[in-house]
Amino acid sequence: MMRRLLFAACLLAAAPAGAGLFEVEVESGTRQTGTGTKVSYALFVPRPGPELPPPPWPAVVLNHGFARSKKFHADNAAYLARRGLIVLTPDQVGRGGSFAREQNIEITLDHLEWLVTRSETPGDPLAGLVDPRRLGLAGHSAGGALAFEAAARSQLTGLPVRALLLLDAVPWRSTLEAADGLAPLALASLRSEPSACNAEGSVRGLLGGLCFPVDDLRLVDGTHCDPESPTDVLCRWACGGSTLPLRHLYRRLMYLFLQDALDLPSVEPLPAGYEETLARLEDSGRVVREVVE
Repeated sequence: MMRRLLFAACLLAAAPAGAGLFEVEVESGTRQTGTGTKVSYALFVPRPGPELPPPPWPAVVLNHGFARSKKFHADNAAYLARRGLIVLTPDQVGRGGSFAREQNIEITLDHLEWLVTRSETPGDPLAGLVDPRRLGLAGHSAGGALAFEAAARSQLTGLPVRALLLLDAVPWRSTLEAADGLAPLALASLRSEPSACNAEGSVRGLLGGLCFPVDDLRLVDGTHCDPESPTDVLCRWACGGSTLPLRHLYRRLMYLFLQDALDLPSVEPLPAGYEETLARLEDSGRVVREVVE
């Protein structure tokens, strides 16, 4: 396996600086999964430091959407890692003209096993760093559908996912069918305004099929590109543009939800929690929250 370790100073330039934040290393490479498929990835790992929460830390696999790549979540991953999360951003199989749904679901589960196995392997750079009891999955667009179906399957394994984060997710028929099989867990759905790019907010149909209530959070004036950071001109052209404030808002809510769901100590001065932040955003009209039952 080819691997290179880079200090992520340039990647992290856009993230807010703070005395209490972690420095981050980025491991980039290609690995052969348990399915026999080679997958390119970037792994964002906090570096232990004095007066910072010690490992083991939560780990999250963050999946990109259809016809995209891991690079479109580099800023999101760096932001989360600076706050104490290990974040894996893999490329999906068949990300050009097709999207190998079933294979990518199995590979997503394999990523979780790989991270935990590495943490249990003496001498590995991840040794002792991953908490197997605090695993999460997240995904944008079709990547959200992958994360959802993988989370449901994980509940039948020895590594059940504790947190699931949907980012303007676009479910398939199989995702809708998997909804009634998902046992209760910490789940947040952040979505943009209904549009052709998110199938007119079709994720609400997925949430309505769950056996437990969840929040549906619509970011006012958000587009399908806003969960990405960075995004590009192709997404802006196809899906109605993107703004820096809304990309930052998505990123902030991602972190606050995962912090709460995965019991992550705050490293920020005077932190505002997930519920407190949502209440303020609702009062200001920037987020509309509905409970889907």
